[in-house]
Amino acid sequence: YFQSADGARNLDKWKLKVPILGGILQNLAVARFCRMLGTLLKNGVPILQSLRIAKDASGNVILAEAIGNAADNVSSGQSLAVPLRSSGQFSRDLIEMIAVGEEANNLENVLIGVADNLERRTSRRIDTGVRLLEPLLLLVMATIVTFVIVALLVPVMTMSKNA
Repeated sequence: YFQSADGARNLDKWKLKVPILGGILQNLAVARFCRMLGTLLKNGVPILQSLRIAKDASGNVILAEAIGNAADNVSSGQSLAVPLRSSGQFSRDLIEMIAVGEEANNLENVLIGVADNLERRTSRRIDTGVRLLEPLLLLVMATIVTFVIVALLVPVMTMSKNA
């Protein structure tokens, strides 16, 4: 099912809605898109062609659809920030950065900077999550070991009491 277009779309929509993990996955996908688009623009590839290439770099069908729609609107003369804002898939900060980059004619450097920032922020969130998860896993392991010890000692105590 997830290999079909509808299945992949539903899976990616679900991934973006999962608490905590959804934000991390979205940040990583947007960072990939921004880095790819910024690199293509920096190397002189026209924006429409760059958008069509970079949309697949996101690795998320929902974001790729929004980027594809943005490419269609850009080809009709609209700025990139407007259709991305209307898609609702990108943060307000990212949209503002793109708008400023377009106005300053420095979009490629802005996109690469945004990608760096998103990657750093996401890396910190993952590190924090792992640090918070370690004590929780230790507690779970201690509980399991306690149950195993109790499960072994109760029959021994019962047998020694009966003997």
